[in-house]
Amino acid sequence: MNISRLPSPFSRIMLTRLMIIIFILLIIYPTIFVILTSLKSTNEFYTNIWGLPETLTWSNYETAWTNGGLGNAFLHSTFVVSITVVGSVTFGALAGYALARLEIPYANVIATILVLMTLIPTESVLIPEYMMTSRLGLIGSYLGLIIPYIGWGLPLTIFLFRGFFLTLPTELIEAARIDGAGELRTFFSIVVPLMMPAIATTAVLTFVGTWGELLWAMLVLSNQSAIRTLPFSVLEFKGQFSTNWGPLSAGVNIVVLPLIIFFLFTQKYFVRGLASGAVKG
Repeated sequence: MNISRLPSPFSRIMLTRLMIIIFILLIIYPTIFVILTSLKSTNEFYTNIWGLPETLTWSNYETAWTNGGLGNAFLHSTFVVSITVVGSVTFGALAGYALARLEIPYANVIATILVLMTLIPTESVLIPEYMMTSRLGLIGSYLGLIIPYIGWGLPLTIFLFRGFFLTLPTELIEAARIDGAGELRTFFSIVVPLMMPAIATTAVLTFVGTWGELLWAMLVLSNQSAIRTLPFSVLEFKGQFSTNWGPLSAGVNIVVLPLIIFFLFTQKYFVRGLASGAVKG
């Protein structure tokens, strides 16, 4: 093997940076394209699809918010996602604590099953999930959205919380038990104040996974339903024979903006949760 033919460290660094730049452009360009499209009229979109907008059509956002019903849909999505996040964090924390700190038989086996459940594609359970939801009379209701969302997110949430609780010093919990505190009191008095990074991590993952979810919302909700989430309402701008691209792109930006704001405010706790062992175990 000729060592002289091997790439130099400088060449490897430049190649790595070039790949990173290409990867970043592949992510950023679609975002820029949607933003520019949201500022064009539909006619301008077809005549100048790749260029900059000649006139900034800010009215697309007003059209999406009012005529498209994204204002009401924003409230519906906020309610659904808020309850989903609270439910996932609550049930996930209690179950994770039980698997980590209580003497539950085959806790490691259960944790392994939870990991395997995260690998199951959501699409593979849609039909039985829809049949159960329909038989319970939850089609077109908040519960028809919230209960499946919580159920789909629980395996990962429980696994993350269990990994976090395994990193806590055993002496803290043992000291509370010696003082006569029950498991619930120990959990809420000792454990909860220490688990804010883990809560932030699971809350961000649940929020991101639920806010833009469309497939299940399309199955549960209908055009006649009073409940409409943001992604479902954005589809109103796509007709059978034509698409109103300006308001549609504006609606997409309205959907994405809360995700960016939420992550900016929670990124410190999110990173701290990852570093403190929320994904260990």
